[in-house]
Amino acid sequence: MRRAFYALAAYAAIAVAMTWPLARGLARDVAWDLGDSVLNMWILAWDCEQLRAILSGHLTRAGTFFDANVFHPAPLALAYSEHLIPQALQILPVYWLTRNPILSYNLLFLSTFALSGLGMYLFLREVTGNTRAALVGGLLFAFAPYRIPQSSHLQVLSSQWMPFALYGIRRYVVHGRRRALAGAAAALVAQNLSCGYYLLYFPPFVCAYAIWEAWRSSRWNRRTLVELSVAAVAVAVVTAPFVVPYLLVRQDLQFARSITETSRLSADVYSYFTASEAQVWGARLADVYPKAEGELFPGLVTIVLALIGLAWGDPKVCPPETAPPPAAMSPARRWLLWGASGVAVVYAVATIVAILARRLTLDVWAFEIRLANVTQLLLRAVAGFACVLWLSPETRRRAGEFFRSRGWYAAALAIAVWLSLGPAPRVMGRPLELASPYKLLWDVVPGFDGLRVPARFAMIATLMLAILGGYGAAAILRRRAGTTVAVILAALFLFEARARPFVVNAMEPLREYTTPEARLYPPNRAPAIYRGVARLPIDAVLAELPIGQTDYDVRAMFYSTVHWRRLVNGYSGFFPPSYRRIAFSLGQVPRHPEVSLDALGEVGATHVIVHEGAYLDSEGRETTAALQRLGAIEILRESSDVLLALPAYIPRARP
Repeated sequence: MRRAFYALAAYAAIAVAMTWPLARGLARDVAWDLGDSVLNMWILAWDCEQLRAILSGHLTRAGTFFDANVFHPAPLALAYSEHLIPQALQILPVYWLTRNPILSYNLLFLSTFALSGLGMYLFLREVTGNTRAALVGGLLFAFAPYRIPQSSHLQVLSSQWMPFALYGIRRYVVHGRRRALAGAAAALVAQNLSCGYYLLYFPPFVCAYAIWEAWRSSRWNRRTLVELSVAAVAVAVVTAPFVVPYLLVRQDLQFARSITETSRLSADVYSYFTASEAQVWGARLADVYPKAEGELFPGLVTIVLALIGLAWGDPKVCPPETAPPPAAMSPARRWLLWGASGVAVVYAVATIVAILARRLTLDVWAFEIRLANVTQLLLRAVAGFACVLWLSPETRRRAGEFFRSRGWYAAALAIAVWLSLGPAPRVMGRPLELASPYKLLWDVVPGFDGLRVPARFAMIATLMLAILGGYGAAAILRRRAGTTVAVILAALFLFEARARPFVVNAMEPLREYTTPEARLYPPNRAPAIYRGVARLPIDAVLAELPIGQTDYDVRAMFYSTVHWRRLVNGYSGFFPPSYRRIAFSLGQVPRHPEVSLDALGEVGATHVIVHEGAYLDSEGRETTAALQRLGAIEILRESSDVLLALPAYIPRARP
């Protein structure tokens, strides 16, 4: 336990160093950018307020938990994005004491790195028996380069419960500890509820790991099957209530992502050779094939350690001099074995070349052979290897040893990478003739057609690479001077994985509006206009103009934590149909003020904040004047922000 605490402290210290200067302004600066990070802050603040009320005895809040105060009058507005309830539970004491969403978010952000490292450390210490190798493997997972481009997506960073789930299953299967199985179930519930993508992506890998672990440990019996099944049912029962609001929203909106959108946000084969531009040497690698959600290069050190782990990671394998002698083989069988081996190798190489080049062209005398169907090439390579296994007992023995020690992690890595390619695998943006298991899941499994970023399977690939890298570190540490080599590799990994520099409060300049200040203020220092809103009646409904522009909408959501009045504005992964109509109707208030006032009345708005300084030229002042001419009354003016009370809404006669 003491070593685990030291490991956690080390990972936390490294997280602070890798994200510096964030720690210098934990209570005021925002990690990475002021986009999705701000959305997640609002979600966490909403969750914490509801949890605080429930814990204080207001149990009715549980029934309205998902009826968040944005996108009014749409119901279940929290289900338009991630709910982040596990993260809110983590940070609840800090929020309760400080009421500072920025501080709460930043501490949670840093904890994703530290806890990811701790979980991987515990798991690798269990499977390798080597504490130092476990420390290295924890670094590979906690600070994987994939986390850099995901720095504004807290839900994607919140993968820390993955290794804890595997650790609990391992402890249960090998040592028979039911408490460990309960811990694995709790970790899987936390992972399911931390990120909607991982809710669908990760549990099949956990189930497969449990089966593999029970098989290789020779503990696959009725008791194990029953207890694992009970744990799986318990996970499903606890998870289900948090899924229902999303099903209701989906049913109400008839919402599904298109294949085109899903394919656009899938990984390309060359995404795994493309680094983030923010990495130290990303400028050299990022131009391989940059695309949205396509910066998946795992790092050179990780690849080297994983390859070492694949080749020499198991210390229990008999060395050649102590291995049992191979059985005698007839000449005919030997010729068949050589032929099958040749077929397997040739088609395996052809498969790799075809994947990387999209097709393989061979000039054979006067003929030109083009091999483009990767699925067929792969099946032929597998058939050749199957023949080798059938013909050679020695190969079967070695393959069995490999699969019992590290084979599942290698298979899971390959499957995760394959799934990350999405419903239409591509190479450099061009179609690849490779079967798509993701398309099958998209067609068959409910919920997959609502997810738009298959590339996030890369986090599971990162998990498997870190495990194999831990095995590789263990192999190095068994050698002379292994500790020195491992320390050097760990330092090189941190060097290549760090951002240069780690940015805070990042913003892109706007064209159609004035770019807002690159800073947020905690509720106790928020602009005075929002303290004025807090004095309005509890049933007030607020709209902030401009509306429909992301940077201003997320700020409206964030500052609603000052007053918690219902808000017409909102931002999320998708929007209610009424929102685009209201945003369009309020796009040019001075040109059609009556239409704008009608639109505000239809959604029940009682008050409006006009951020006059957000508009270019004089449009902001003209917007305020147009609303006042129709009966709006100025309640408060603070600098260029104006709070208006709208006249009682009376629908105009329609022709």
